[in-house]
Parts: sequence; structure tokens; C-alpha cells
Amino acid sequence: MVSNELYPLKFRSILKRTPWGGGRLGTFFGKFGKDVPPDEGIGEAWEVADLDSDNSIIANGIYKDMRLHQLLDGPRVNDVLGHEYRRRHGDENRFPLLVKFIDTADRLSLQVHPDDSYARANEAPGASGKTEAWYVIHTEPEAWVIRGLRPGTTRDGLESSLGNGSLEECLNFLSVRPGDVIFIPPGTVHAIGPGIILLEVQQNSDITYRLYDWGRARELQVKRAMDVINFAPPDEHGQNKAQPALLSPAPRKRELLLQCEKFALESLELSEQCDIDNKRTFHVLIVIEGLSKIVYGRSECLEVSAGESVLIPAALRGYTLWPQGRSKIIKASLPL
Repeated sequence: MVSNELYPLKFRSILKRTPWGGGRLGTFFGKFGKDVPPDEGIGEAWEVADLDSDNSIIANGIYKDMRLHQLLDGPRVNDVLGHEYRRRHGDENRFPLLVKFIDTADRLSLQVHPDDSYARANEAPGASGKTEAWYVIHTEPEAWVIRGLRPGTTRDGLESSLGNGSLEECLNFLSVRPGDVIFIPPGTVHAIGPGIILLEVQQNSDITYRLYDWGRARELQVKRAMDVINFAPPDEHGQNKAQPALLSPAPRKRELLLQCEKFALESLELSEQCDIDNKRTFHVLIVIEGLSKIVYGRSECLEVSAGESVLIPAALRGYTLWPQGRSKIIKASLPL
């Protein structure tokens, strides 16, 4: 073990049963598929979470069986989160990101999330809004998502459509395929359609306002949804799909997928070993394809495979990713 006792942290997945769950997370990633009970509609696997109601449990090393927030509430918090986190968040000890896999057999509710200022004014003290992004991993034919409203849609028009059967005429449907990256800033009406497996990275918040649920008898929050929806024209609302920027070519291909105020996403497609400098801040590695070894410290090694996620603490400075064949990894971090 390295002298500072910190190392790449794996976590046990937190499985969520949903009305729209697809149930494929137990088999899709091969031998490291989630331990999903059959026919129970597991729609989400939370990989890294630091909420009061759902807190990730460490699965490896000397901190095994400790909850993430226990570690962050102790003397190692700065070693885990780093100085850049402190500069941005002050004394807050909450992990700022929530990382999850989503698998859909049916469409999700039509929903929207607030920004930080609305959440703090209308939810629990200290609440955060929710900025999120999707990395599409798998799609069935004709897969789609909803991102935003069609141009010209007004609050009055959207409210009327909820009662007269014309709602879909107000929505921006977007076809998707593996590799697509979709940014969902606060105020963006959205839903994920059936037949999709994706990675979602978001602010550490679980605040969702349901606008419509396609006939399912779940609680809606129409007024609050209407209060936070961004009715601006599309050109003020961002691109439907993020455009990756190449950082380095194959065989150590790296692309910046997305950068926003809350986080950055990078893709690594590796067929040769790649040295990583974490620049004294934490990040999360989510393996999408293949198998890789993380070599760190004094030649310590941790193996990670498709479907697994690992938190790299800030104190772990540099390390090497050593793919066993070809590996594809998404890196989630604070903005660069």
C-alpha cells in the first residue's frame, strides 16, 4: 500500500427499481455485470453517490465497507477531494458528483431540474440544483430521447398541451446512438426513451420535477416544473449533442466530450498504456468497454473492467492505465 494509504476506490452499486427499468445491467457488461435480481425492473445503478439517503459503500482496500461520506467526514477529506475542490466549494465536504448507469425498457417521465439558486430557495437548506450529461452506451433501433422544447413553445402553450393531448408537438425528439453525448443544463425539459443504456454524470442532487408521466400514477410537480423550465430559443439552450474535441490520437486516443460549470467529461480509448496526471484533484473513471489495470504508488495494481467505476483521490497524483487489449473509459472530473 502507498504511504498515504489512499488508493483507487471501488464502490458497491446502489440498485434502483423503477417503473421503466430495463433489467439488463446484470448481463450487459459481462462478468462484472451488476448483481441485479431478475424481472425486478432495475433501471439505475448508482456508482458513486454521496446523498443522505443513498451513500456509496467502498468495496476494496483498507476502507472497505466504509461509506463514502464517512471517509469525507474524516481527516482524509482534503486528500480525497483536493485543493481545487476546496477552492471551488470552501468547507463543503460532500462529493460533488453523482455517477450512475441507466437502463430503460420504457420511457422515463418528462421532467426538468432546477438550478442552484432555485433549489436553495425552494428545497432543503443547502440543496443543489442539477446539471447533468448523458453518454450513450447502447441503443435499440430507433432509440430516442427528448431534449428541450420545440422553437416557439411558450409556458401557456405547454400548459395547455398537458390537458389537450398535444404535448408531443411541443417536445424536441432526438434520435441517439452509442457514443452520443447530451448535455442537460437546469431548466431543460427532458426524458429518455426505451431501449437505451447510458452513463449519467450529474451534480450531487436528486431533485427532479415531473411534468408528465405518460399515464403512470406517480406524483407530478407541474407548478415547480413550469417555474424552472427554460423557454429560450434553441440557440440559447445549447447544442442537442456535444461535439468532442480531440486531445490526443490513437493508440492513446483522448477526447474532451463536454465541459460545463459543474464538471468535465473525457473519453479515453486505449490500446497502449497511458500515463495520467490528476493535477491534485479527484476524478472518477467509468469503464465502458474492455479491461484495464491501474498502476499506482509503488507498483500497486488494481484491475477494472467494463461496468466498474473507480474514484481516483486527489492525493494519488500520477498513475498509469494499462489496457488489456482495447479499453474505453469515461473520466469525470471538476471542470478543467
